[in-house]
Amino acid sequence: MRHILVLTGIRRAGKTTLMHQLMRWLMQKEKVSPKNILYLFLEDILITPYLQQGAKFLDALLQHYQETLNPQGKIYLFLDEIQGIPDFNRWIASQYERNPQFKFILSGSCQSLVKASTASLLTGRNIQIDIYPFSFSEYLGLKKVPFQSAETPQEIWQSNFSQSTQIQHYLSHYMLEGGFPEIVLASNETEKRAIASSYYHDSVHRDILLVHSIRNARDIELLGLHLFREFTKTHSYSSLGKPFKLSVDTIKNYLSYYQQAHLFFESPFFSYKSKESQDIQKARKIYTIDLGLRNWNIPQIRPDLGQCAENLCFIELKKTCQSVYYWKGKQEVDFAVFAPKLQLINVSFTDEVPPRESKGLLEAMETLQLDESTLITKNTFQRISLQGKTIHQLPLWVWLLAKHKTTH
Repeated sequence: MRHILVLTGIRRAGKTTLMHQLMRWLMQKEKVSPKNILYLFLEDILITPYLQQGAKFLDALLQHYQETLNPQGKIYLFLDEIQGIPDFNRWIASQYERNPQFKFILSGSCQSLVKASTASLLTGRNIQIDIYPFSFSEYLGLKKVPFQSAETPQEIWQSNFSQSTQIQHYLSHYMLEGGFPEIVLASNETEKRAIASSYYHDSVHRDILLVHSIRNARDIELLGLHLFREFTKTHSYSSLGKPFKLSVDTIKNYLSYYQQAHLFFESPFFSYKSKESQDIQKARKIYTIDLGLRNWNIPQIRPDLGQCAENLCFIELKKTCQSVYYWKGKQEVDFAVFAPKLQLINVSFTDEVPPRESKGLLEAMETLQLDESTLITKNTFQRISLQGKTIHQLPLWVWLLAKHKTTH
């Protein structure tokens, strides 16, 4: 397949590691000669002074590679963190058309890879893969915790119930330290906090301030820390701007920059009427890419488990659903997604579920003419019927481990 492979996502989530694994696979399994694989890390400090040369720099590197090694046949070009090169999409598109023997694998930390002004040049020619920090199942694998994988929540519950206490133990740690490999493997809290701080500031600096030529770093950094504290809550652009004396337009731009850098995401209000769901006056819920990045960057006595559980669910939904919404009537429902039909999900990380959680689902089901919905709990697995509607209660660990998360 000639398509350009684009790996994008938050910094330090594993894009470079995945590239190295692909190169190793090509050499070991596909028997590709090492001479036919070119890897360039384009944020190397030695390369930085030349990046602004753009296409000329890339042409010079490619010519030097071909003259030195004289590779024959198909050539695999791994360009890691390419977004720093001006108009790189033009160069990639040109090489793609002129050299059918080239296979491009690109990575970048921000969505400029696919949303830059020149990104349309690669439309129809690329396959994008978003790389996230470790999921809970990957986290258990890293910790060498055995569990039986399965397709459905019912199968997960039946296959792993005997070890649910152990799994929940590790879930509590995952909800604290998140899924960044380096943070998870750090030996103590001081080291974890230092790494998380460097990740946040590096991402803000490299993927927001430099990319968008913003001089006032203080507003961006303080807004991000505020969002870490107030995550999963509903916010309007004006309410977010007031503490920092920033305009609605500025807040809207800053949030879009955060999303491009994969630091934060917005969940808009759900309505079948697109005008309502796109109304900027409607409050939005804010979620972060990773709980460890959040928890280690703010002072706190303990993590907010309910909010952490909700954020975990959002990220899992984000991986498979094009859009993730919330719904609000008299009560609120955390998530409304199409998977593929409309699904409603509330999150209450407890086994003593407050009545408002079921009330919200019942109200939304009645309004949206649905018969079933899902309530994520701490460790309750049951199906309840209320007012002719069905609510499936699932433990968070079961829902996270199931490959297909819907029960209806």
